[in-house]
Amino acid sequence: MNTTNKQLICDADMIVFRAAAAAEQEIRWDDDTWTLQTNMSDAKSIVLQQMDAIMHDLNTTNVVMVFSPSKNYRHDLCPTYKANRKDKRKPLGLKELRDWVTDTYPTTCAPNIEADDLIGILVTEAPEHRIAVSGDKDFGTLPVTWYNPLKKSINTATEEDADRFHLIQSLMGDTADGYAGLKGVGPKTAEKILDKGGATWETVVAAYESKGLTEEDALLTARLARILRAGDYDHKTQEVTLWEPTKH
Repeated sequence: MNTTNKQLICDADMIVFRAAAAAEQEIRWDDDTWTLQTNMSDAKSIVLQQMDAIMHDLNTTNVVMVFSPSKNYRHDLCPTYKANRKDKRKPLGLKELRDWVTDTYPTTCAPNIEADDLIGILVTEAPEHRIAVSGDKDFGTLPVTWYNPLKKSINTATEEDADRFHLIQSLMGDTADGYAGLKGVGPKTAEKILDKGGATWETVVAAYESKGLTEEDALLTARLARILRAGDYDHKTQEVTLWEPTKH
């Protein structure tokens, strides 16, 4: 695939977090005394190394870094969304490193939506000219070209591919992000459910109802799992158009 001169829309949350975490150092002063420190120069170098590798792999220097705001619409939909991360310690210097990235690269952020959503919107607005860059598997719900720098893999999904993966995510949920799908349903089982019943919303609802749940339960999970696309967000009002299933 020729990616020369295409614009890379990058998940800056992931890049900065990984760099800040990697720059931390534990120091053992004696048997009882340990401290944790960071070196911001090391953290900046790690960001530069990550970005140089991404730009080299995709043969372009045209990048935009995308950050998340502190709160987004999914928190209103589901109080448990990423609530399991609130008490986890963030790497030292994370805010300062984010500020440096903002000063160093073209950067953007939009109120009320996550970086993933803004990336999805920007790339689906111009799929021939932009590539999504992230290590998050949820990018499989987008009909775009997506580069995963953690696996060094690039994939272009059709709308049919993306919609099917969204149904799989709707069946599975994402406990790492604090919302459940169907208990005991992983990727292989979700594939089997769709293969047997068809890749439709009705199949997802039937699977939920077979577990004593409702279509409303399925719809909440589906809305949490789906990355926004072009037309799903009003930049003026900062409001999101929630996903509605196509019923057959």
